[in-house]
Amino acid sequence: MSVMGGGTRGFYFNTVLSLARSLAAHRPAPIEKVKKLQCMCPVEVRGVFTLDVRRRDAVVALGVFLVESGLQHKEILVPYLLSLLKGLPQVQWIEENSRKHGKEFLPVAENFGFCLVTLLADVAQRDPHFKDEVSDCIMQLLQEMCQTPDNHDKGTQNG
Repeated sequence: MSVMGGGTRGFYFNTVLSLARSLAAHRPAPIEKVKKLQCMCPVEVRGVFTLDVRRRDAVVALGVFLVESGLQHKEILVPYLLSLLKGLPQVQWIEENSRKHGKEFLPVAENFGFCLVTLLADVAQRDPHFKDEVSDCIMQLLQEMCQTPDNHDKGTQNG
């Protein structure tokens, strides 16, 4: 999730990241503005999240807000992030062909999953109330994926 370079993705990522950091500096951060940032993130439709570049960037920005704000509005944001984590095996990934430019990248699903798990691990470390919930969610997801690996290799759609 590069913050360097021009192009549409770089601009969007830098914009949502700036919004997240600006909101994190407020004590307290206005909930209506935090909800606007959350509205940029993916929503679950019939049990499936659809993730494109912008929605992934918005989730990263939401995570930056959560951590940098000292876990403000955690009662709303952590359950959302946990539901997104639980939904990862069924995510519909939408990718742009033109982004690779011949370079090797980690698979998008693995990269995003790592970011989300790392973010939730930070939350669990900072707030003991969420420690068991986060670790249980991660362990259940791993167990499910190990028991039925063929059900979790959906691939991506090119956009």
